[in-house]
Amino acid sequence: MKISIITARTKNGVIGSNSSLPWKMPSDMRFFKQTTIGHHVLVGRKTYESFNVQLVERPSLILTTKSEYKPTYKEDQTINSLEEGIKKAKEQNETELFVIGGGEIYKQALEKNLVTHMYITEIDAVVEGDTFFPEFDKSEWNIIRNDSFAAGEKNDYDYSFVLYEKK
Repeated sequence: MKISIITARTKNGVIGSNSSLPWKMPSDMRFFKQTTIGHHVLVGRKTYESFNVQLVERPSLILTTKSEYKPTYKEDQTINSLEEGIKKAKEQNETELFVIGGGEIYKQALEKNLVTHMYITEIDAVVEGDTFFPEFDKSEWNIIRNDSFAAGEKNDYDYSFVLYEKK
């Protein structure tokens, strides 16, 4: 099973501000949906609670230390560790599990060397924020796809969809 991170980050590593995205990038939202639909997503509780909608056709595995926590949607489950989430996804015959945040969850997944792929929307801007994507050693990854696009009427900034694969 592939274990993939998916995120959007700015040049200064920002991935969020005040529990939301500090940019308007509909193309990135479409990419996120198209890439993750039909797969399990592993998400931290705070990030899960920041969603305004259910991630349809993407059961959430919510990482939390709160034993009494109840997910908003019946398809979603709580987990106590990244490893438990990976085990549950495998038990449900998942082919690619997506780690979708937040910053601390990304950091743990990378530090524990659990990630095989990273789908990163690289936003060509420096933006203020309070949540950051962790630094990673680019020499440990191959770029297997890099598609660049210009800002436009709907997207605030130039951006690239970059797919990294662990060497």
